[in-house]
Amino acid sequence: MKNGGGYEAVIFDLDGTLFRGKEVIAGAPEALAALAEHTACRFLSNNGERTSTDLAQRLRNFGFDVHEDDVASSADLVLKYARETARSARILALSSPELASALAAQGHMMVEDDSATLVLIGVDRTLTRERMVQGLRALLNGAALIATNEDPTYPAADGLRPAAGAYVGFFRGMGFEPERFCGKPDEKAVRMALESWGVVRPSRCLFVGDNLRTDIAAAARVGADSVLVLSGVSARSDISAIQDKPTAILESVSGVTRSYLDELASRRKTESIALDRHVRQ
Repeated sequence: MKNGGGYEAVIFDLDGTLFRGKEVIAGAPEALAALAEHTACRFLSNNGERTSTDLAQRLRNFGFDVHEDDVASSADLVLKYARETARSARILALSSPELASALAAQGHMMVEDDSATLVLIGVDRTLTRERMVQGLRALLNGAALIATNEDPTYPAADGLRPAAGAYVGFFRGMGFEPERFCGKPDEKAVRMALESWGVVRPSRCLFVGDNLRTDIAAAARVGADSVLVLSGVSARSDISAIQDKPTAILESVSGVTRSYLDELASRRKTESIALDRHVRQ
């Protein structure tokens, strides 16, 4: 695997980092093309509606040179979770039709009533009260509850919109907490994605994203460095209220260059030496 600035891979978020809705972040395709010449670039999205195949094509449409194997979404991680731990499940998918279809293609039985053994929560643009009732009753009957992620909102070209966390809120309000989130910042989900790319040292990765509570927190949970870009959800003023601080802050992803990675690596080495001296003293 390529190595830039001492990093085994740079893990990019998508929405709010590389694009917003139908608008690409200025300079992003060019910056990543230059970076990819010497650094392994991977893409980890909390998009629970689309799989890596769809997201890779979307990135290519924006001008990024991306292969679907370089991309993982929370929808992909739901499919992996279901394939490995929920065989022969009866699934009530309160999510996108695309994710429900992908689960059905894996051989799971998709249901619309309280006979479900697994209730999946994602962004469900056609959610009705009746489907919520069926989800509640399935849970009362002992069904497991998982979610694509717990992002409260996501950035679109016209502003913020409700994300999966808003739908999770309905069920939290009824007394049910998902036993598994299949997206950032869940550590198991993040490590699952990294392992799929052959990343053996998560602590030697750099995460780049616009969301302090997902992208930056995900980096902290696996011991990686992180860069917050101010092109999406989080603002500089939000940092003081967050426990997991980013390693650095940039206005946009266009600033993530080879020389910048070298600068971060040098800073990390200097800080490590200073800490070691302090401990020995």
